[in-house]
Order: sequence, then structure tokens, then C-alpha cells
Amino acid sequence: MAATTPNLASREAMEMKTERAILTSNPKNPPRPRGAAGLHTTAARLRHGNSAAVFFLQWLRAPSRMGAVVPSSRRLADAMARQIPPDARHDAAPIVELGGGTGSITRGILDSGIPPHRLIVLERDPSLADLLAKRFHGVTILCGDARELTALLADRGITRVAAVVSGLPLLLFPDDARRAVVDGCFALLPPGRPLIQFTYGFNAPLPAHEHHLHARRVARVIRNVPPAFVWTFKKAA
Repeated sequence: MAATTPNLASREAMEMKTERAILTSNPKNPPRPRGAAGLHTTAARLRHGNSAAVFFLQWLRAPSRMGAVVPSSRRLADAMARQIPPDARHDAAPIVELGGGTGSITRGILDSGIPPHRLIVLERDPSLADLLAKRFHGVTILCGDARELTALLADRGITRVAAVVSGLPLLLFPDDARRAVVDGCFALLPPGRPLIQFTYGFNAPLPAHEHHLHARRVARVIRNVPPAFVWTFKKAA
């Protein structure tokens, strides 16, 4: 049976149950408004708490933009960070992460040895961007659309990046939106440097031939929910 996204009524019901399960241990928490405003309130209360709960609440709010109902696992984050090549690690240019979410991949990149000042994380959702800024001091957090990556970085004087690590659900993007994201990444990446992307399916998460890219599946992470594959995409050197 094909997966479906919940309608507004069922999303709100699940949201209320999720929040009660998280917050009932603290009776001092006051009642909160329902709907989108309530989700912002709950996310604010959980900034330093359970990442999976925050992620799930954001999925209830915008399921088509999240791609999954739980954050990426530590194993998947580590597998993606390992694909940042040595020359990119020693480059002066920044590493860019697209779709920071609650920070699981961000943490994997930092733990792999990338210093915070070299990492730029782009997150479209304001609540998640706020959470990332509070969790990762020294990392540049941008709240914006990945389709506008080149403009967002140009505003900061950045015209080249060392590598791009993407947690975006590119398979769910409309074709024109996906092309805008990918073309923007490779306008910033030097030849031979990777766009690192994961997917839950066996096939490549974007049509490499359409973008004239070399695609390679580089890792399989079985102990992720759901199991995931990591791919790298490069322009010919």
C-alpha cells in the first residue's frame, strides 16, 4: 500500500498525543495553542530536548518537505561525513550542509574533524534553524531556500565551497526545484568535489545524466530508520 500523509485533523491529533507524551513529565508547562503556532511553541520548548520529537512535530506540520518522520541516525551522519575528501577538509572554503533538520548530520560533520567556523548549514524551517543556532555555536546557520544557495552565499562574499552535504529529500522535489538546487551546488563546487546525498531507495537520488554528473553509491547504512544509501555526485575534473 502506498504511503500517505495525514490530513489536517489527524496531524493535529498526532501532534497533541506526541506533545503530551513529551511534556506531561513537567506539569508546569502551560497549555498551548493548536495548529502551526502550537508547533512553534512546542519546538521552542524542546530546543534542548529530544531531536526525534522535534523532527516528528515538524513533519506533522509539513510532511512533504521533511522526507522522513525521524532524524538521520548517527551511523548515517558518520557515513556521509566520511565522504568529505581530504582535499576538501584542508581547503579554506566552507563546507555546506543543506537541510540541517535537528542537527544529526551537522553533528557527524563536526565530529569528523571539520571545525565549526568552516561549516555553513542551510535550513528552510525557521524553528529548526533557530534550534540549530542554539545547539551549534560557531557554525553559520542560514534560514533560507536551497534553490537560492548561490545568492545566499554571495551575500556573504562566498563564491566557492569545498563540499556539499545534503539531507534534502531531492526525490520529492519537483524537477525544476531539484535542478535549481543541484545546479546551484555545482556552480559553487570546484571540478571533482562532491555533492554528498543520501536516499532510502536503491536507485540514485537524482538523475546524474541530466546534470552531466558522475554518480557513485559509496555507503549502505542498514542500521538507520529506514535503511539508507549514500551517494556522491561530481563534475568531471
